[in-house]
Amino acid sequence: MERKTNEIRWWIGFGAVAVVYNVIAFALPFAKTGVFFLSWIFTMAALASQVYVIRTAFFKGKGIKSKLYGFPIARVGMIYLAVQAVLGLLFMALGTVVPIWLPLVLYVILMGAALIGLITTEGAREEVERQERKLVKDVSRMRKFQVHIKMLAGEGQIPEAKEPLRELAEAFRYSDPVSSEALKEIEDTIADDLARLQDAVALLKKEKTLELCRKTKRDLEERNQICKMTKAVD
Repeated sequence: MERKTNEIRWWIGFGAVAVVYNVIAFALPFAKTGVFFLSWIFTMAALASQVYVIRTAFFKGKGIKSKLYGFPIARVGMIYLAVQAVLGLLFMALGTVVPIWLPLVLYVILMGAALIGLITTEGAREEVERQERKLVKDVSRMRKFQVHIKMLAGEGQIPEAKEPLRELAEAFRYSDPVSSEALKEIEDTIADDLARLQDAVALLKKEKTLELCRKTKRDLEERNQICKMTKAVD
C-alpha cells in the first residue's frame, strides 16, 4: 500500500511539472515555429521517460538497499529532464533565428547520452546487487559449520572432548567465512567430518570423537590454506 502511495506521489509531481511547463511554454509569447514544437515534443518525451526512470530506480527492486542503489539512476533521469527543459525553453525563445537542425541534433545527442547513462547506472546497480547476493550465498556454508560445531561444543557429554571441541569451534569462528568453487571439495569433506563427529558425540564414543576433532581441524586448516592461496592468485 505504501509503495503504491509513493508511486502515485511521483506521478502527481511529474503531472504538476508537465502542467507548469506547458503553461510557461504556451503562455509566453514564443513564435509557434517548427523549432518551438520540436522543443515541446522532446521535452514532453523527456518528461514521459521519467515514468520508466522512477519505476526502475525506486520500484523495481525490494528493500531499502535497492532504493538507495536506485538514486544514481534517478539522478541521470532528473539531469536529462532538467537540461532538456532548459534547452527547450531557450530554443523556443530563439525559434525564429535558429535553424531547426541545431536543436534537433542537440536533443538527439542529449537523449542518447541520457540513455547510455541510464543503461550504465542500472547495470552497475544490478552488478552490486548480484555481488551482494553472491556474498550472502558464499558465507552461508561456513556460518552453518560454525553453528554446528558450536552446538556440539556446548553439549559437553564427553568431558575429555570438551576442550578439543571448544578449540575446534574457535578455529571455525576465526576462519575465512567466504566459500568459493575452489573450496567446494574440501568443504564437502568438512561437512562429512562434522556429520560423523555429531554421530560420535551422540553415541558417547570418546576416542572416535577425539580422532574426528583432530581430523576436522586438519581439514579446516587445509581449507583455510587453499583459501589464502586462491586470494593470493586473485
